[in-house]
This record gives sequence, C-alpha cells and structure tokens, in this order.
Amino acid sequence: MSFENHAGICISNSKLQVVEVNYKREQFFLENIDEAYFNEPIDFEKDKTTKISALLQGAFNELLVRKALNSTSVSFTLPFQYFYMMQIPYDNTLLHNDLLEEFRWEFSVLYPFLSVKHLAIQYIELDKNEIIQYNTALAVALPRKFIQLLQNFCTQNNLNLRYVDNLHSASDRALTVSQPLAEKGAVLSAYIGNKHLSVIIHLYGYPVYFKIIPLTDASELPQHFIDILTSKPSMNINKNMIEAAYITGNHLSNSMVQTLRKAVGIDFIQFNPFNKIKPMPALFENNLYNEKSNTFASAAGIAFRLA
Repeated sequence: MSFENHAGICISNSKLQVVEVNYKREQFFLENIDEAYFNEPIDFEKDKTTKISALLQGAFNELLVRKALNSTSVSFTLPFQYFYMMQIPYDNTLLHNDLLEEFRWEFSVLYPFLSVKHLAIQYIELDKNEIIQYNTALAVALPRKFIQLLQNFCTQNNLNLRYVDNLHSASDRALTVSQPLAEKGAVLSAYIGNKHLSVIIHLYGYPVYFKIIPLTDASELPQHFIDILTSKPSMNINKNMIEAAYITGNHLSNSMVQTLRKAVGIDFIQFNPFNKIKPMPALFENNLYNEKSNTFASAAGIAFRLA
C-alpha cells in the first residue's frame, strides 16, 4: 500500500486547527499541530460563501506563515450542526442502493425542511448486540454545498480534498488509534462541542450506539449522561457496564472534566491522540502539543485516516 503525507483540518465556528502527519523512512511522523482564530465567528449556514472563504483563507494563511504544509492531501472536520444523523433499525437483506433510498426517505421524514437530493449520505451497519438487540444502521448526511465549499478552498490552495467528517467521528478514530478498545467491553466516548454533546458507545472495539444532543448550556451535561446510561426497552445499558469513558472537545477544560466525574460518577479520561505516533523533535517545544493535545483529537483523527 502506498502512503502519503496527510493534513487534517478541524473547522469550528471560531478557529482552524491543523494536524499534519508525514510518512518517511517507512514510518509515520507527527509533523505539526497548530491553530489560528478567525477574524470573526463563522457560520456556514448564514454567511455568504465569499465571507466564509475569506475567513478560512485568512486563518489558513496565518498557519502557513508559521509553517508551510508538506502535504498536498487534506481532510476536514466540520461542526455537528451541519450534519444530519440517525440510528435506525434496517433490513440487512437490502442492497446498497436500496438502503440509500430508504435513508433518503427517512431523512425527508425526520427533516422535512431538507432537500434530500442535495445530501451526501454515508452509513455503517451495526449488528445486534447485548446493548441493542436488533440490527441498526447509523446514517450520516451532509449538504453537498459544504463539500463544494471545501473543494473550492482546496482548489484555490492547490490541495487535494480527501475526506470530510464530523468532529466526533474523526475524534473517535484518534481514540481507537491511541487506546486498545477491542480489549474492553462497553466503552463510552464523548465529545463536548459549543452547543452539542455527542456520545458513542463501543462494544469490544465496535461502535453500537451514537447520539448527538443539542445543548442550551453546560449545566445540562450531567443529566444527559445519566439519561443515556439508564437502561430502557430499546437499549440495555447502565453506568456499571462502562469499563472506560473518554472525553474530548475543542474547548474542554480540566475543571469541567473534574466536575463531570463527580456529577455523573464516571472517571472520564482526557486521552492523548498523539501517544502512538512519533513527533518531530520541534514539537517538544510546542505548547499546544505539550498542554492541549486532547483538544486536537478531531484534527488528529481525520489526519490519521487512510481510507
């Protein structure tokens, strides 16, 4: 298999984060981590394309001034509010195209304001298990206009667009690289965004449950975790089944994690997405690498993605 250098870029409403992974001497190296703030908050839904492009380019130029990319291939993560997701029962005898048509119909029912023909849809099939005892599928949709905007950005900067993902799915890829999840039973993964909580539950290394919850403010977090970890007819789960719980987020603080540990009664772990990749020597002087590595989980996860 032929490997190439790859940069992951995480876009939030306030900044760009970049993680670059280079392949040389038959080994992967962590080349760079950095971040740059936009001149003003960005809103993909409401802002004009010209404004979004200018804000992205300004922050990206700031990153390039400090360190040029060695990669021509880049991938992006976008905030939760631009994706539409559902986990639903499905018929595993249906063919791929038939499943896509089924999901388009389900999205049109759940989100009647959407033009489903303009959605890019991907899905993963989740077999029945001891937590959810029937087959389900996790379907994720993203309006194609956001993909086109990122494609235009890449064209402008002579880059090759590879993947677009949401914050938590990308972060979870970094988690599975850094932690031996297959050796554990039920593992909870949480991503706290600006206005959303995202939770994934793994069972022996495979995701079996996914939920995104809108937030008014952080005070709602403990009760949401408690509700998720309470058994119900559709889901056999409780707090005592969780063997490990990992948490990340772009603005997650140590004090918030400590508070959640006490309120929920779970030992949330802020994992280091870089603990399995060799850093270039210059990164040992990088404060972001030394002190804020957990907040780069999404950019790291999308940078680690090979296929």
